Amino acid sequence: MNLTRGQLDRIGRLGEQWSLLWDKRRMLWIAAEDAEYGEQIEEADLDVLLDRLAESPARPAPRPR
Repeated sequence: MNLTRGQLDRIGRLGEQWSLLWDKRRMLWIAAEDAEYGEQIEEADLDVLLDRLAESPARPAPRPR
């Protein structure tokens, strides 16, 4: 999978909140929110996925118990 410089930059900006994985068997990008009870989003087109992640509101950090 070859990524463009723009895609790499966008992934880097989302790196604090999201983890991304390319599932080559299913031909899907998977984004998992790095938070307890975080969201998981699957999308075949990386640019569409990155747009969806950029629009996703940031969740506040959980308060310590």
